[in-house]
Amino acid sequence: KSFETEIRANIQNDTDPEPLAGVKSDIRTGIIVSFWVIIGFAIANVIIGFVGVIGAVIRNKFILAPYMLSMIVLFLLEIAIGITVLVKRKSVRRTVKEYVLDSFNMNSMQDVSAFTFRYNCCGADSLPNLSCQAGQPTCSSAVWDRLDFTMMIFGIVMLIIIVLQIFTTLITLPIVMEEKRERTYYRS
Repeated sequence: KSFETEIRANIQNDTDPEPLAGVKSDIRTGIIVSFWVIIGFAIANVIIGFVGVIGAVIRNKFILAPYMLSMIVLFLLEIAIGITVLVKRKSVRRTVKEYVLDSFNMNSMQDVSAFTFRYNCCGADSLPNLSCQAGQPTCSSAVWDRLDFTMMIFGIVMLIIIVLQIFTTLITLPIVMEEKRERTYYRS
């Protein structure tokens, strides 16, 4: 069984006593919301991108103008999501650390063994554990460090996507701004 499968099963387990059940519920809610936000943005990007390609191929400014407006709205929403993630970072960290600490406090062997196996960690912050080796990270720190690294990579990828979206939107600007030139034919 892989770590991802095991931790997913542990988080979906809602038979744990409080406060561990509450923390797992918060994590499940966060994952579900994040999943659907990402899916929503992906679908919107595909639809808007398809409209942009059609508008660019036929060089129709009446299709490209709504495309540009939609892209601007999408940029603003993506930036708002990024800011929200940065603002909520402390809250996410607190929830992750609570999850690990509650797992150790409640002696949830499934959760604890998943952490220690995956991250080669020992104990939780504020819980002294004499069996930990010197230099071995606490599970609270190890789990958070991994999640923080993953969020950083996701943020970098999102910045690259936003830059590419801005570039593709700016490419359409000359077509939208272009005036139809009147063709006059001179007979000689």
